[in-house]
Amino acid sequence: MTLPVHIISLASATHRRAYQTAQAQRLGFEPQWSDAVSLHDISDAFFHQHAFQWQRALKRTEVACFMSHLQLWQNIAQSDGPAVVLEDDVVLGGNWLADVQLLATHPQADFICLETWGEKTLGNADTLGHLTLRRLVLNSAGAAAYVLWPSGARHLLARYERCGVALADAFINQTQGWRIWQLVPANVVQMSVAPDFGLPPMDHSESMIAREQHASAIAPSLAVRWHMKGRRLLGELDKAWRQLSTVLICKRTHVPFMNHEHR
Repeated sequence: MTLPVHIISLASATHRRAYQTAQAQRLGFEPQWSDAVSLHDISDAFFHQHAFQWQRALKRTEVACFMSHLQLWQNIAQSDGPAVVLEDDVVLGGNWLADVQLLATHPQADFICLETWGEKTLGNADTLGHLTLRRLVLNSAGAAAYVLWPSGARHLLARYERCGVALADAFINQTQGWRIWQLVPANVVQMSVAPDFGLPPMDHSESMIAREQHASAIAPSLAVRWHMKGRRLLGELDKAWRQLSTVLICKRTHVPFMNHEHR
C-alpha cells in the first residue's frame, strides 16, 4: 500500500504549493493536498467557543491551524495504516521518501516526529534498518512533519474530546500514554529555521501564525482567565515532572538535520 503524504496548505498559498509540488516531484511522491482551514472558515462564535481551551488565549490563526490538523487526524483514525502529515513550509532532506516508507513499517509506533527545532528530551534508542529512532519525552515542536498511525490519531482525538483546542504542536507534545518517537537525525526542517541548519534563506518562510496582526482573543471573564492560568501551571508541572523523572535515562539535546547530501 502506498504511504499517503498529506500536505496541509491554504489554497491561496500558491508559492508554497509550487515549492512543495516541485519538491515532491524531485523526491518521487504524489502529495495529497489537504486544504487548510482558513480565517474565513472560522466564525466568531466558533472562535470564541474554542479560543480559551488551552493555557492562554489563542489567535484565530492558531485555532485554524489546529482544526487543519484535526481534520486529518479524523481521516487517519479511520484508515488502515499510517500516513505522513506535512505543513507547507517544510524542507525535506536525506533520502526522504525511502526513509519515511521504512519508518511506516515500525511495529511499535503511534507517532514519529520527523522535524528538528529547539531542544528535545530523548530516551532509549531503536533502529529500523539504517535509521535511528529515540523515544520522545519532551519536545518543543513537532506539528510540521510527522508519521501518524491510526492508533495515534485515536489518542489525539480522545484528548481533543477531553481538552479541546490548543496550539497544535503543544497539543501533540502534551499527549501521553502513546508510543512516540523522534527520527535522529531528522529529515525535515521548517523554512523559517532552514539557515540554522546550513540551508539558504527561503522565500515565503514566515509563519502564517506569526504574520497574523490581530492579538489573541480577550478572555470574557476572570474565571476563564484563571482556568487558563491553572492549565498553564499544570502543564509546567507536568513538563518539570517528566524532565526530573527521566533525568538519569534521558538526554536533552538538539537533533541534527539529515541534509540533502545524506545517503
